[in-house]
Amino acid sequence: MNEIASKTVLISGGAGAMGQLISEYIKTRKDFTISGIHDPSYDGGDYKLYKDLSDIKEELVIEFSPASVINKNVEKLINSSANLIIGSSGLSVEMASNLKNSAKNRKIIVIPNFSVGAAYQKLFSKALSEEFSSVSIVEKHHSKKQDAPSGTAVDLANSLSSELPSIEQGGKFFDVNKINNKNIYSLRGDEYLAEQIVNFANDYESFHLEHKVNDRRAYLYGMKIVLDQYNELEGFNLGLENIIADKIKI
Repeated sequence: MNEIASKTVLISGGAGAMGQLISEYIKTRKDFTISGIHDPSYDGGDYKLYKDLSDIKEELVIEFSPASVINKNVEKLINSSANLIIGSSGLSVEMASNLKNSAKNRKIIVIPNFSVGAAYQKLFSKALSEEFSSVSIVEKHHSKKQDAPSGTAVDLANSLSSELPSIEQGGKFFDVNKINNKNIYSLRGDEYLAEQIVNFANDYESFHLEHKVNDRRAYLYGMKIVLDQYNELEGFNLGLENIIADKIKI
């Protein structure tokens, strides 16, 4: 086996919707090979099934488990020598800090949202926040997502200056939260998959950044960016937007 094909991969959460999509995508690549799955729902025989993450052998772990178990899983992965790609928005601040401290001799890539559009939305929002006097975020997700606000919305709100005030918005919402002095309005319904609108305003004009994910396969474009640059990335990396930031001048 040549050097490129020797990068073995364990997918944690491999039986979930995103885990299965990632598996199918990695099969198309020559530089990564899936050899293990960690998921209590996995009943296939194609890969080694890991019931525990304490004794893994793979070079890379791609973590796509639900937010309810992500921190428990990562707590075990911190003690491994594997490189990590973590694709869950449920990672706690404390766990992210622990990951950063454990990334001295390996790659740890934390991507709360693999959507390329969401990454650009965040980059543009940070630029626009310097030109407008107020902002609010509206996030819309499918009815099975009962937690609110979304991790993506929280991450965006925290990336903007706390001194930038929020826009008050009327209407009926699933939930309303204030994060970093920013109102986040949440909607849940079967007509949505994942959508987010960032509203900017001043006394004389408004600007709206709208992003929609129509199919989970959109996230594969972000995964491609990360895996294409995998060899060049070192240490702790947070956010797809920081990996692609050099493509635009802001």
